[in-house]
Amino acid sequence: MQNTDFFQQIEHIKSTVGNRAISFPVFYQDVSTLSVQFLASLEKVKQILPSPRMHPFRITPWHCVVSISAFEYRNCDIGPYNEVSIGIPIVFDAPSPLFVGTLRQAPMEPRIYIHHLPVTTTIAHELGVELAGYPKFLADITFERDDKWARCELCEEGKTILTLSSSASKRNHVPRSRMHPITLREGYMLRSELIVSERNQLIGRGSSDVCFELGDHAIAQELKEWKLDRVLAYQYAPQHQAILTPVMESFAV
Repeated sequence: MQNTDFFQQIEHIKSTVGNRAISFPVFYQDVSTLSVQFLASLEKVKQILPSPRMHPFRITPWHCVVSISAFEYRNCDIGPYNEVSIGIPIVFDAPSPLFVGTLRQAPMEPRIYIHHLPVTTTIAHELGVELAGYPKFLADITFERDDKWARCELCEEGKTILTLSSSASKRNHVPRSRMHPITLREGYMLRSELIVSERNQLIGRGSSDVCFELGDHAIAQELKEWKLDRVLAYQYAPQHQAILTPVMESFAV
């Protein structure tokens, strides 16, 4: 059952973007999320970051974190669509301490640089690019699930980028959470805020309940170079709500 309290008393302002009417912040009334955090090569990931001010979370002196998340938006303000985020959790202006997420607790509201963000509808693509410089492109994103597994496949123009699966059982109640997408536009890094409702969510560690495969697409080749060799953690939430704000803050590159 959806949590109808989540959107109450929040001002929902109607606006026009180009020739489209939209309300801000964007309400996502029915979402499922599959997210996996991988150990990755710090050297390789640092090479793709667009600003020297960005520093990945360091797990070891040689490794950082890459987060791959798949979203099925069954009901939202801009219509249903699917999305996959390939992002790097970061801090600004100084290297993160070592062992973040293992011996040291990760930030409760992480900033994540969004490197790729394929989506399945034109409106999601155009609005995301125009409003905050999200690195969106149109792709085929499909979901399958049963009582034991949830699976997402991402393809573009007939070439597979990735498939991601995790266990879908043993879910526990978790509180609201927040994260801050970081995007790039016209020489500035932009911060928005994503608020996720309370939900029943599977949280696990290690690779025993995760299956990750890369295909023959150029993005798949890029991810192979990052050496995503080990699963640090994964989450699966079959139903929740979310609120995405417009850009809240900017930083010079």
